[in-house]
Amino acid sequence: MPHKPVLQALVLADYVYVDAHTGKKVIAGTFNELQAATFPTQFPRVTYAYLCLADLRGQTEVDLRYVDLSSGEVLMQLEHVPVDASSPLESTELIVEVPEFPMPQPGSFALEVHCGGEMLGFLRITVRQAKEDAEEGFGPGED
Repeated sequence: MPHKPVLQALVLADYVYVDAHTGKKVIAGTFNELQAATFPTQFPRVTYAYLCLADLRGQTEVDLRYVDLSSGEVLMQLEHVPVDASSPLESTELIVEVPEFPMPQPGSFALEVHCGGEMLGFLRITVRQAKEDAEEGFGPGED
């Protein structure tokens, strides 16, 4: 790839809203931890990834990969997500609907952002065994 964009932000959230009047993004319910009572399982709902990219030049595509860090196995992949930037001087925001995360066992995972075969950055996700009083699938503090 001749030019590598810069990943300025990567956030997982329950929802990302776009304000109708200002166009600003409202990120609600951020998290980087998942819990389950039993394994293997899946996170029980769709979530959203908010990305902010800089130094983009025209049209490109990004790939998101959910990777088990203990084995390097790609457990889920969203390929060819289109991104269009009018100027490399402007930041480009992107909201991506992410399907249910596979949770094969407790451990460390990563949501990686790739462009042109190169990793731009990642968000570490910790999968934990839920405590008996916690609701399955939700991270600490969520209800």
